[in-house]
Amino acid sequence: MTTPTPVPAPSRNNPISLRIYKAISTNFDDAASREALEIASGFYAKRDKGKSKADSSPSVSNTYHDDDEDFVPRRRTLKGQSAAAARRNLKRDVEARMAGGSQRFLDAFGEVDKGELDQANSGTKFLLERADGLRSQRASAQLRTSLVQLFLARFTLSPTEEAALSSREVEVGPEVFAALEHVERIRDDCRALLGGDEGKMQAGLDIMAATGAAMEAGYAKVSRWCELQFRQMTRESQLDVSSSLKAGVRRLGSRPQMLKDALSVLASTRQAAILQAFLDALTRGGPNGLPRPIEIHAHDPTRYVGDMLAWVHQMTASEHEFLEQLFEVRTGRRMVGAERAAASNDAQRLVAEVLDRNLEGLGRPLKLRIEQTVKTQEGVVMTYKIVNLVQFYLVTMRKTIGADALLSRTLQELYDYADAAFFETLQAQGRSLLRFLHILREIIAVYDTSLVDAEERETDFAKLLDAAVDPAVEMCERMADLRKNTGNTGSTWDRDVFLVNCLEYLQHTLESYAFTAPRVRKLQASVQEHVDSMTFEHGAGQPSPRATAHSEGTLFCSRAILLLPHQPRPAHVAPPRAARQPRLAETIHGAALRHIADAYGEIADRVLDKNEGYEFPETLLRRGKEEVQVALGITN
Repeated sequence: MTTPTPVPAPSRNNPISLRIYKAISTNFDDAASREALEIASGFYAKRDKGKSKADSSPSVSNTYHDDDEDFVPRRRTLKGQSAAAARRNLKRDVEARMAGGSQRFLDAFGEVDKGELDQANSGTKFLLERADGLRSQRASAQLRTSLVQLFLARFTLSPTEEAALSSREVEVGPEVFAALEHVERIRDDCRALLGGDEGKMQAGLDIMAATGAAMEAGYAKVSRWCELQFRQMTRESQLDVSSSLKAGVRRLGSRPQMLKDALSVLASTRQAAILQAFLDALTRGGPNGLPRPIEIHAHDPTRYVGDMLAWVHQMTASEHEFLEQLFEVRTGRRMVGAERAAASNDAQRLVAEVLDRNLEGLGRPLKLRIEQTVKTQEGVVMTYKIVNLVQFYLVTMRKTIGADALLSRTLQELYDYADAAFFETLQAQGRSLLRFLHILREIIAVYDTSLVDAEERETDFAKLLDAAVDPAVEMCERMADLRKNTGNTGSTWDRDVFLVNCLEYLQHTLESYAFTAPRVRKLQASVQEHVDSMTFEHGAGQPSPRATAHSEGTLFCSRAILLLPHQPRPAHVAPPRAARQPRLAETIHGAALRHIADAYGEIADRVLDKNEGYEFPETLLRRGKEEVQVALGITN
């Protein structure tokens, strides 16, 4: 028995199979499908049996009844092909039917549009105008919103800025200063609103009231912070000035009272710190004992006073530099020791004022110690060294901090005190010299009553005179040499006058007693030497007897003398000044005039001498020798 070959099952993925299965599985029992099929079948009329074959030609013709609502296309088909033709033309027929229906709808709506167009146009125009109005209102509202936002951003503080000005949790720094700057700018802008109409003025007042409290809180916060920073400046190592501290002081410049209170804290802190540092330098010295305490050198007055003044000067310079940084004072380059320019702006005046207050504590201890040092000095030289030292630092401090500063005034008082002490010591020594001559007179008077023979008195008393008079003469010569070494014009003349007066005073003291005659003669010889010197000096510049007649200077000098009238006489031939005895002055003056007359006489003889070769010599000499002698008051 042969087994039949199995037929493969049709594949469900075959397109034909899919269409078949779809057609088989489609159910047309529902009402909507039936209604659709009925409508589609109504598109076609039944075939008319009475028609001829000619009417059954393959060509198909459709007959349309457009005025019939149940428009049915009429078709002619070949025999056996009516179903295929219907399926093929179904879609086109449906679209044609839908196009006809749409056209009828359009015609109907056209009739409606003709009636409602005007009303629709009127309503649409109102709606468009209303829409334009709403758009304008929206644009205006948006513009107003933007303006309000800009106004609020410019005239109100942000929460961060308000916290920076009022909260203690926010440290003073750039945020606080930026907030202060913003609030100040707001208040400056509000002044423009206050000058407008009533509405703007009220807005300005409201903003000023709202920002005033925040601004005052910010300045109070900065002031408290600056005072705290100033209280910590008790050592030199703590004098670093931060940028925030500079900005804080600069901000407080617009609040004078707050700045004054803060600077009072600074002054009291620095004053106490500087005073303590000075006392430590006096008694304890520097770190680890170096430099050594200043009072170790109290036995050396000049070093002791110099070290104290040098310390004060160094502290002044350091404090001045610190305050210039604090107040942001910019000064040009200045040579060491050069005088500082006077304060020309508010910052420089603040530096000078605060510096004066900071150094105020040094005045009293410095003054007490230097005055005590001056009081204990007995030597005039040491006292004068202290005077010069104080004067040097006085001039230096005047150039540094000005003459009106408290420390400069203290140094001026110290200089006046030391200078007065020096002159008092100097005058005391001068009075001792005067007492020396009085004591010498008393000693001579006592010796005059002694029982020593007259022949032996000169020899016996000579030793005492040598011990008493020689030091006095040497002292006078040294004082005269000091006068001579100054290099002033007429110093030689002044030296001779001084020594003549001193020696004559000694001579007058001794000449009353016979046993002092050797010393008196010795003093007289010294006086005569100085008289001769003054005589030569008094006639200096006049024609010398040994001068040649051809010398233009000599001839000019002789003419100048001879052309002068008898009275007054020339100033250079007046009697010598400062001579204690008029007789001595007249002697010196007469000798000088005779020297001039003799010189002129010799010049006249040389001019008149034919061997000299002068032409018309009589015209060169206006006066003869006798006339000159009479003019100069010389009598034989």
